[in-house]
Amino acid sequence: MVTGVDVAEVARIARLLERRPRFAEKLFSREEVEYCGGRPERLAVRWAAKEAVRKVHGSLGLPLPLYPQISVRHRPGGAPEALVLGHPVPGLEISLTHDAGVAVAVAVMTASLVPLRVPEEVALPARPPAGHKGSFGTVLVVAGSPEFPGAAELACRGALRGGAGKVRCVVPMDQPVAGFPPEVIRVPLPLDSGHYSAPRLATRLAEAEGEVVVAGPGLGGSEGVEELVATVFRSARGGLVVDADAINAVSQAPDLRSLLPPGAVLTPHPLEAARLLGTTAVAVQADREAAARNLAAGLSAVVVLKGAGSLVAEPSGGLWADAHATSALAIGGAGDVLAGLIGALMAQGQGPAEAARAGVFLHAAAGTRLAELRGRAGLLASEVADQLVETQEAARLWLEGRAHR
Repeated sequence: MVTGVDVAEVARIARLLERRPRFAEKLFSREEVEYCGGRPERLAVRWAAKEAVRKVHGSLGLPLPLYPQISVRHRPGGAPEALVLGHPVPGLEISLTHDAGVAVAVAVMTASLVPLRVPEEVALPARPPAGHKGSFGTVLVVAGSPEFPGAAELACRGALRGGAGKVRCVVPMDQPVAGFPPEVIRVPLPLDSGHYSAPRLATRLAEAEGEVVVAGPGLGGSEGVEELVATVFRSARGGLVVDADAINAVSQAPDLRSLLPPGAVLTPHPLEAARLLGTTAVAVQADREAAARNLAAGLSAVVVLKGAGSLVAEPSGGLWADAHATSALAIGGAGDVLAGLIGALMAQGQGPAEAARAGVFLHAAAGTRLAELRGRAGLLASEVADQLVETQEAARLWLEGRAHR
């Protein structure tokens, strides 16, 4: 929680009004001037509010808004609300009072919505007020199996919390499926030897023009998964995120590499990266930058090498390192959430590398924030997904403030 407090002398404001009659019009909004009606105590408390809001911004390292850019209005019922550049600031509350010739204002920013400092290399997709679910794209999740049904649910949750307009998920036909958020649109497919039918999936993907596909979490290693992954690679044209068992299929069947569509994003952990490179996880960890770059160049894809300080490597040789490192994310399912999140960002219009950087940053920041609030051990991957809502909003507040520098 960040607090800003300011005190203004009513008599001082009254003297300013006498010497400079247009003082109020220059520093207060038209609505504020009309509400105050020339009463110095009302203007004084709003002056104090502007100072208190600026102190909150200063404490957070945000650009300081100019006095005319801050205004106070009253909600239905009378509670005051501060606006910056004409808009309410999520999480910012103010309290105003005046007595005995003194005006006092307190501004408080709640911890969950304190703006999150965002690196220059990270951007977020636009969220226009008039947007609708079609504006924010669709993610199709090809994940899960009878052995690992939870992986699909977590990838879907990551996509939903990442802001996708719609999330679809293939599920086993004629088998009970529990645990999915009700917002997920289920796409029933028959099973073939423990995995989804590749021909039926091909038909479904052909109908999914423009959808971003997230493939791999929890598919398992049964015979036929390689054919399933090949089907995804051949048919996914709206964007593709490759994770977990789909990555393992590529390492086991090198011919799949040639089928990777342009603009794919792969999200291996060190052991999966080692399998792709034909080396060991120890060797990958010894030179993570080289491993990430080699994979990106060799696969002509964007590669997210997960771990403390996750790396995003591009085929062109570009490399970005996230600064987060938290053991709170050392949990099963966290990678599934990340895959869904990156898919959601791509569905909202971000390019593969841009979505990978934003996804890695938001995912790690969500885990870090949860660790600070609740502790470093015992968190659930589903909780990390749910924390993405506040984390994204906090990042947007920072980016919007940075845009006004």
